[in-house]
Amino acid sequence: MSRERLYRSQAIVLRRQDYGEADRILTLYTREHGKVNAIAKGVRRITSRKSGHVELFTQGQLLLAKGRSLDVLTQADTIEPFAALREDLVRTTYAYHVAELVDRLTEEGSPSPAVFDLLAGAMTALCEAEDPSLVARYFELRLLGLSGYRPQLFSCVVCGEALGEAGNAFSPEAGGAACPRHASQLGDAIALDASAFRVLRFLQTRDWVMASRIDLKPSTRGALERVMHAYLRHLLERDLHATGFLRSLRSAIPHITEDPRS
Repeated sequence: MSRERLYRSQAIVLRRQDYGEADRILTLYTREHGKVNAIAKGVRRITSRKSGHVELFTQGQLLLAKGRSLDVLTQADTIEPFAALREDLVRTTYAYHVAELVDRLTEEGSPSPAVFDLLAGAMTALCEAEDPSLVARYFELRLLGLSGYRPQLFSCVVCGEALGEAGNAFSPEAGGAACPRHASQLGDAIALDASAFRVLRFLQTRDWVMASRIDLKPSTRGALERVMHAYLRHLLERDLHATGFLRSLRSAIPHITEDPRS
């Protein structure tokens, strides 16, 4: 195999799909090359040495060869397995949500080390955080900013004046919050109570160390989810798959810490 075709990169497995009798197609987000689709040949065989290193959500050091339509995985070593994400159904679902969002909001051939670091940090936080929904909201806001879709939360999307904390509403179509005077002009506006609005702005402007200290009330947690899911639905023109699964989980597992009305 030509050395010119080979490249090494840190990568996190976003998605995988069985192919043929023993192969698997992987969607990876790499630190140096952005999103990459690759084929892992023979990885589903019991004797494969690579299979354990390319589990879903695993962060690894990979050696790949450039191909015409798919790159080819030739070597893999685990850096961080994020095992806790596969041991808890709720955390697994949030990890799917995070991975799917990266997959949908990024293009192949557009590397962003900042996105990779954000993704790796989110996977770490999802393994540890008491409230995985807070991790998801922080990740969504930060990824939207890196992707060019940063919601406007400090000035009205209609008049441009600085926003107070009370009486505002969020418009997915307008891409941000509107003041009480102009919120009624936006047909898709979602009312935001002061608590939810403060948390949104805090998550958008603070690092995770500070954001992780927030203790959300169930009503605030539900309000944040409704706003962010509505904005993502507008941008992506459909719900993420994990969103529907989370709703199903709430019906089956009453103690999940989210507002079941969302």
